[in-house]
Amino acid sequence: MTFLLDGNVLVALADQAHVHHQLAVRWFSTQTHPFATCPITQGTLLRMLLRHGAVGSPIQAGSVLAGFVQHPRHRFWADDLDYSAVPWHGLLGHRQVTDAYLATLARHHQGRLATLDRGLAAVHGDVVEWLGS
Repeated sequence: MTFLLDGNVLVALADQAHVHHQLAVRWFSTQTHPFATCPITQGTLLRMLLRHGAVGSPIQAGSVLAGFVQHPRHRFWADDLDYSAVPWHGLLGHRQVTDAYLATLARHHQGRLATLDRGLAAVHGDVVEWLGS
């Protein structure tokens, strides 16, 4: 089974100052399954690294992303689903739209979505692994 890492998990893995860095590293180090990223989660990683000053430049952020992409267990999942394929149950507002898409993408690939977001895990428990549990 492949785990799609959401953007917050990627950031926590990459940024040693992140509050959940140790939790994410501990979880990731116990995994033997492949992990996936997609354009949405890759973009989130780049944006957050730059926004919070975890890296000094876009080139450094790109190097962090390259480290994930070049990992031997990495798989790339294209955003190959139309948003009309997303079941909208449990959505409270605009902030859950991307979460619902990522959960649907994980289902589509018969994988799971790894997250630090307890609310996401509550709504999409069939496909989401909450790292805090």
